[in-house]
Amino acid sequence: MSPRADPPSPTLAVYYGPATEQALATLATFPRVAVQVPLYSPEQLAALRRGGTRVLAYLSVGEDHPLGDWACVPGAAPYHQQPNTEWASVVVDAAHPLWADVLLTRAAQVLEHTDGLLLDTLDSADPAATLALLRQLRGAFPDAALWANRGFALWPELPEVLRGAPDHGVLFEALSTRHTPCYALHDPPGLAYTAHWLAEVRRSGLPVHALDYADRPELAAAARARAAALGLRTFVSDRALVWPGGWPIPEPVGPTPLEALL
Repeated sequence: MSPRADPPSPTLAVYYGPATEQALATLATFPRVAVQVPLYSPEQLAALRRGGTRVLAYLSVGEDHPLGDWACVPGAAPYHQQPNTEWASVVVDAAHPLWADVLLTRAAQVLEHTDGLLLDTLDSADPAATLALLRQLRGAFPDAALWANRGFALWPELPEVLRGAPDHGVLFEALSTRHTPCYALHDPPGLAYTAHWLAEVRRSGLPVHALDYADRPELAAAARARAAALGLRTFVSDRALVWPGGWPIPEPVGPTPLEALL
């Protein structure tokens, strides 16, 4: 039997932890990283970019999140709707003009020191209003890289909104594994669902990179095995996304990890 090839290394790291010296050194080894900019100094972000790493700033579009100086008290803003208690956030009225002002202001702040945006919570608010917000963002920042975290509720219009700057694509979160209600491989219907949407994303021609979750090496290996089988790279981390380098690749032992968990 020929030796099994290692899955391809991820080219996009997703890290929402603090900007420690070790984290910065690890992130600098990736071509592209997604971070929460309010946790970094301009000097730290500049150092990453000088080293050749493209930095994407996290930006929540369909939910208001507390982050750094960005406060979020449910009900304190006229665009607030129902709270999302799992993440201490609030689903927004994406059509409200004040939310558009807030979103554009936040985008301008983080784009002063980054290369683009990782657009999150795209499936939380009204799809038509969310697409209108994204068109405003693309118009205001034509040269910014735009990467969408999923956003399948915005299909088939989303690809044309993302295009513009050379760097754009889809981060396919939870391609093979989930973290809620527990860390696990998707069941067969869940795997079929993600396979369907991967095909749709590829049909659009957008670049795609996966993000998976694990709490043990064999689950991380299973996520990597499925991504490799699908011709994708995946970054495997924990629910809080506080591992700058993701899970280490374990030595293969016994059956293929994916086979062992199905």
